[in-house]
Amino acid sequence: MKENKDELELTKGQKLAGNVIAGAYLVVCGVFLLLSGLGVFGASVTVGKVAVPGVLLTVGLVFLTTAIVQRNTVSMWISFAFIVPALVAALNNFTALTYAKLYPLYIAIPAISSLFTAIMSRSFRDHLKIIITFGLIAAVFSLQSSGLTGWNVVVPVLVVLAGLAIVYAAIRMNKSEDNDD
Repeated sequence: MKENKDELELTKGQKLAGNVIAGAYLVVCGVFLLLSGLGVFGASVTVGKVAVPGVLLTVGLVFLTTAIVQRNTVSMWISFAFIVPALVAALNNFTALTYAKLYPLYIAIPAISSLFTAIMSRSFRDHLKIIITFGLIAAVFSLQSSGLTGWNVVVPVLVVLAGLAIVYAAIRMNKSEDNDD
């Protein structure tokens, strides 16, 4: 048992690296926000436009970098829960895309996070259900947000998917009960 605990313990160097990385990213973010506030990047790059995506990206990069340094899959998953909203906010603030077009990316966060976590952990099977489930739901909502179809198609498709999920869960539960007997 002690070996497992020791494997999970971070070395002094890993702890230091994580803290230094977090501090350095925060300093860079603060300097970027200050320069934006001073108008160094032009009139279109204001603190109001870059604060939310900048801070979210900073937090995401802290988690991503420390996940890599510390080989921590939980931090990897969490990193994309910050990076994706940072990307969405930046696209909304600096392109013609709006939240109304981009919201399916929020729905896809568990799929995106699980995909990168699966790559890091090399445990694709463990993450496949999450990737497929949230990826499929996000894809259905993307049909509406892109204008390909309206809610009159999206809602029935979601109801069908919910029904299929219930049938799948019922069959899986029945199989597991049969194995217990």
